Amino acid sequence: MQTVIDNILVNYEVQGKENRSAILILHGWRQNLSHWQQVAKALSQKNKVISLDLPGFGSSSIPPTVFSTNDYATFVKKFIEKLDLSKIVLLGHSFGGKIAIKMASRSQDISKLIIISPSGIDSKPILIKLKIIIFKPIKPLLSWLPKNLRTNLSRIFSSADYYHASALRETFKKIVDERVENDAIKINIPTLIIWGENDKEINIRNSKVLKDLISNSVLRIIWKVGHSPNIETPEKLSDLLLEYI
Repeated sequence: MQTVIDNILVNYEVQGKENRSAILILHGWRQNLSHWQQVAKALSQKNKVISLDLPGFGSSSIPPTVFSTNDYATFVKKFIEKLDLSKIVLLGHSFGGKIAIKMASRSQDISKLIIISPSGIDSKPILIKLKIIIFKPIKPLLSWLPKNLRTNLSRIFSSADYYHASALRETFKKIVDERVENDAIKINIPTLIIWGENDKEINIRNSKVLKDLISNSVLRIIWKVGHSPNIETPEKLSDLLLEYI
């Protein structure tokens, strides 16, 4: 299905029972709704499930301006209003979790929040911090190097998300350091926090930080799983979600 919001073509899928209450899934950076199809199908046996391609991802069009996390949150709120949804269960993974935290801190349309390894908490892995320290001072010198060497160095020292951001590179640069601690502390709806034990993208220590910030929250760790349980162990993740929902 497709609709248009603020001149942005939005691609989404709806599964399950037709009612105004629903589960809305927000995917992570470099993913799209197709990465959630197996989980969405499992959840749709008892619920209405809406999976959304965020602007710039999947089959949704690229935003006409550089977006911030707040811009994405505002966009998703308009999507909810356009579909006439209320009291949704909002599920966000990684960057989608960051958006979900922003929304849950101020929206009345959300009954429950589920955040899976959300970004936006300040605890970059040591390897990423070292790359930043090394790469930042030499970046101005790269213009003097052959193009293929510049490309290789950029691939080595940049994060994979930045390197593959393409048309969203300026948006990525804007959102990557935006924090959500002040938003998280305002959340008072029931919240489920999920983290993969072996997450190498976003430090598992952040799970405890969020648990302490969000008063009405529970934390579940999925053992022997990395950053994307929706891809690595969709059955295990679906069972966990169905218990909570």
